[in-house]
Amino acid sequence: MQIITATEKALTFHGDTSCTLALVESLREAYGSNDMPKILNDFVFNMEVALQNAGVLDEHFGVIA
Repeated sequence: MQIITATEKALTFHGDTSCTLALVESLREAYGSNDMPKILNDFVFNMEVALQNAGVLDEHFGVIA
């Protein structure tokens, strides 16, 4: 388990990989096919990149089993 830190302007997240993945999935599900506000989209993208770097997501943002 690694700690993920992500920031985007006024938004900050600090938590472990499982909490990060749960938050990312929840936000993507909540917005569905609707566009997120840019700041939120950038924030989620930063968390996804951090999850890639931690070996949780692959290069296509899919969960590595």
